[in-house]
Amino acid sequence: MNSSQVSTFRLSLQLPGRISLVSHEGAAVEIDRDTFYQWLWHTWIEKGLLGVHEGTLLTEEAAAQGLETESWTVDAGEAPRQRDWVGKQGEVSTDLYFSTLAQAQEAALELRNIPHVTVSEVEEQKPRDWDAEWKASFLNAGAGVEIPPFWRVVPPWVDAKAGFIKINPGAGFGTGTHEATQLCLQAIGEVALTQEGRSRVEGWPADALRGMTALDFGSGSGILSVGLAQLGARVNAVEIDPLAIDNAMENAQINHVQSQIQFFREVPADPTQYQVVVANILRPVLIQFAQLLVDRVAPGGELILSGLIDTDVELIRATYSPLLGGIRPRVTERAEWRAVIFTKQR
Repeated sequence: MNSSQVSTFRLSLQLPGRISLVSHEGAAVEIDRDTFYQWLWHTWIEKGLLGVHEGTLLTEEAAAQGLETESWTVDAGEAPRQRDWVGKQGEVSTDLYFSTLAQAQEAALELRNIPHVTVSEVEEQKPRDWDAEWKASFLNAGAGVEIPPFWRVVPPWVDAKAGFIKINPGAGFGTGTHEATQLCLQAIGEVALTQEGRSRVEGWPADALRGMTALDFGSGSGILSVGLAQLGARVNAVEIDPLAIDNAMENAQINHVQSQIQFFREVPADPTQYQVVVANILRPVLIQFAQLLVDRVAPGGELILSGLIDTDVELIRATYSPLLGGIRPRVTERAEWRAVIFTKQR
């Protein structure tokens, strides 16, 4: 039987920083949580223990507790730095998952004998069709994700109309549900609406960017590249993650714009300037590549920067404005996310 069709049984534990166990000799031994987790696996894996979730702490929560002092956790082209925020907490919530109800109940009975460890009642975790739930969530009752001025992001099984972008999700590379992505699409749409003498189809500025070039720096799923290409632009998409590139190439094909997008692992060495440069990426990366991105914007072109929160905006402005002759940007916002948009002087 497929394991996804079988219930599991969960115990939730509240654990202090150090836990007292009784050794085989009857002596009390104090251990840290990591050693306790090792003890759990050693003791219970043959008795139906399927998994241990050691706890989750979001960046914002870690910052509020003084465990994290930076806005972001990764640098350009590097793996995330090691941060054991959960390990630094005085008390954590840990979940244990067992194969059967009897195994979970046996574990609960024994674990309740450990001082200062709180053990919940056993909860059955019934199987769920995660794929169906994702589809229902993403479709939003059949509507997809609507982004002004005219975009709608939908999954690949929906019939597309003008202004629709089909995205096949892949490893979290971007489906249009994140506010930073939405801000970038909104800015691209506004660029299209400023172009004069363009035909319109159902409110869609068809071919608005025809003859223009664009750079999508940190392209992820390719959603922004697809949007630019649908408006007629020829796009160079830059992404260091080969898995993301594979996902983006698939999305380009789904939207029938693969001939208009070229994918690169780094910005091409030629000095090409683009009418639109968009970078929806982390603040440290935007700072690191500021000069390169500014240099690639053609006179009169648009530079769209996102992946930012409110506290990032001033640093981005202070970094980019001097490189652009002192011009001040427009700032747009959705929830806690911001986009900073410069129009380069001619």
